[in-house]
Amino acid sequence: MTAEVKCWCQHCKKELPPSHTGPCPYCGKTGKDCKVTATAVVGIKASASATHKPKWSSKSLALFFGFLAIFLGVVIPGILMLLPFSPGVNYGILVGFLVVAGFIFWWQKYRILMFIRWVEGRFGGEKRF
Repeated sequence: MTAEVKCWCQHCKKELPPSHTGPCPYCGKTGKDCKVTATAVVGIKASASATHKPKWSSKSLALFFGFLAIFLGVVIPGILMLLPFSPGVNYGILVGFLVVAGFIFWWQKYRILMFIRWVEGRFGGEKRF
């Protein structure tokens, strides 16, 4: 750190040495003003890191299709077996349900993605710091 001191007479504004005491040698009046300027160099060291996670990772897709397979393979046939209609009507109901479910998945894709991310973060092995 370096410091610089400059002094001058309060009345005639002539520069005086910092060690000067008594009346001004130029105007004869007393009083002086001083200014101290200090300069320092400060170093800052910082580091940052970030992890980008794609919108649909392979884990997210695997979980999504796993849930979808369980739902389509277990729940839907179980419900259709309970309906008292002919097989043709049951298959029509199945196709209609799949179309409606597909629309709901498309319409609510952000909420479904957030749910899958929550499940993945809760039970997955990846930890972020």
